[in-house]
Amino acid sequence: MELNRSLLIAQAINFLIILWLFKWLIGDKMSKAIAKRREELKKAEWAAKIYEETMAKAEEEKKAMINEAISHKNSVIAQAEQAATLKADKIIADAWARANLIEVEAKEKASHIEKELESSFVDGVKSTAHAVVRKLFDKDVSLQDEYLTELAKEFSK
Repeated sequence: MELNRSLLIAQAINFLIILWLFKWLIGDKMSKAIAKRREELKKAEWAAKIYEETMAKAEEEKKAMINEAISHKNSVIAQAEQAATLKADKIIADAWARANLIEVEAKEKASHIEKELESSFVDGVKSTAHAVVRKLFDKDVSLQDEYLTELAKEFSK
């Protein structure tokens, strides 16, 4: 096997020409594309890192907002319960006042009715006593008056 030097040199020159054409036509563009792709990957990594940080911060803010909202809700509920208690106390106080007023009015009416009954009773007793005395002492008017006077003294004791 013999090596042909001229063929070997031609092949090497041919290889170098193809290599130079490759580099000139495609290689530089590929190198630039690879470099650009690497920069984009770095930017993407940086963006992912920023995204993660932003999401973590947003998550913390969300939790803080939720806690604040829960705290506010509890405060509003406590205020509503307090207002309801005050309203219930006021309603109960008003009911007691009305009940006391009704009780006073009822006592006054009962007292008035009692006085009317006593007055009616006294008048009824007087008229009955007058009728009985007239029948007993039919003709003697002075005896009738004396008896009624004594009877009135007896009842007044």
